[in-house]
Amino acid sequence: MKIFLLLLFWSLWFLNFSTRTIISPLLPIIEDELAISHAMAGSIFSFLSAGYTITLLLSGFLSPRIGYKRSIVLGFTILITAVFCLKYARSYPSFAVATLFVGLGAGIYLPSVMPLLTAIFARDNWGKAIAFHETAASFSILSIPLLTVVALRFFHWRVLFTILSMAAFVVIIFFCIFSPDPRPKKEKRARLSRILIRKDFWIMAILWIFAASNSLGLYNLIPLFLVKEKGMSIEMANTIFGISRTGGFIIVILAGFLVDRYGAKKILFLLLLTTGLTTVGLALAQTVPHLVVMLILQATICSGFFPVAFVAISKITSFNERSIFTGTTIAIGVVMGLGLTPFVLGAVADIWNFQYGIFFLGVITAVSCILLRGIGEI
Repeated sequence: MKIFLLLLFWSLWFLNFSTRTIISPLLPIIEDELAISHAMAGSIFSFLSAGYTITLLLSGFLSPRIGYKRSIVLGFTILITAVFCLKYARSYPSFAVATLFVGLGAGIYLPSVMPLLTAIFARDNWGKAIAFHETAASFSILSIPLLTVVALRFFHWRVLFTILSMAAFVVIIFFCIFSPDPRPKKEKRARLSRILIRKDFWIMAILWIFAASNSLGLYNLIPLFLVKEKGMSIEMANTIFGISRTGGFIIVILAGFLVDRYGAKKILFLLLLTTGLTTVGLALAQTVPHLVVMLILQATICSGFFPVAFVAISKITSFNERSIFTGTTIAIGVVMGLGLTPFVLGAVADIWNFQYGIFFLGVITAVSCILLRGIGEI
């Protein structure tokens, strides 16, 4: 039963994540159809992250009160409706509003599922369970660009939103039937004020900013970078883009085993340092083979941060404060990493080019690993 539940959570996270990753490989088409600039195209993710951040923050208060299971169902109800509405968004304002609600629906999931996973599985297996769950995000990043290339040969790009929303509807029905619903004791509910004064919270939040910037923040603009600046066709760009994400699936699993054996702090340090260096290498790549190699390395390494960070958060928090700590940490990371980064990189590209922004991002990410000195052994 535990394996079935883990697969069910995996499916939910894959579909939740795919509602956001589907926009990136379609962004060159969206930009042309809506007749908008690179910066405006990047700002679509600002609306997405704004909605995501709002519910990330609210879920820490909402989930303990109505239950983690009901919170996930509520989030998916909003998410499915918003994704379906994207099919009918014909202007930049309508598309931006729809993506805002996609973010609102998607943001409830992670703060609610982490307490469920850590309640179902033993502490010694948290690394492996969380890492397997996180492979859903890596698989989405890998598969969605490739599936988009194939699907666009048979369907109009707007039909993809209908397919995705229907798949999410089917899986949430199974979740309603089979998922348990553990709840924290009322007298022990965590307070945000106590979370905000903790040094380890702010360290994790800052590190999450850089990790999110290098993964989804950069991910969302890579197809645009390859098509508009490197002159590739959208089919070639998305094919290279998808292939470059293959290694992320592997390192997420590997990270789960390594964190259970060596601890989260050492693995996080190594991942952040190498992520920064490979992002710098991506910015400096001049030839297509060099660019492809750096895309693969950068995407592979940065994917490992998230399962290890979830384990770290689980170890420094109690069950009752895990949801609000997780939600607030991710919210800060999303605002800066997912919301601001694509807009800034797009604006820099409008003035100079994408490479300047990517280079600076890599440098500050490599330096950020020093912050881990402020956290004890975990």
